[in-house]
Amino acid sequence: MAAIAKLVVPAAARGPRPDDVLIHVRFAPNAEILAIDALPDHMTQRAWFERLYAGAVQHYQALAGGRGFFRIPRSTFDALQREVAQ
Repeated sequence: MAAIAKLVVPAAARGPRPDDVLIHVRFAPNAEILAIDALPDHMTQRAWFERLYAGAVQHYQALAGGRGFFRIPRSTFDALQREVAQ
């Protein structure tokens, strides 16, 4: 009997929704983070990226040229912000 795998489309590819939060990330050639949006005051760029990636990896899309972005639903982003604030 053959198994059929379910096709999962990444959230970043589903298209924009009005309540999505876009967080752009720019990387240097050595993978250092040069810029990241919505950075909390008490966090480093790397720590913020790792927290976003751990909590919303399905919403991340890598782009060419050392760029990427998270397209996170507002409710998920608000929950991540509450966790970081604690």
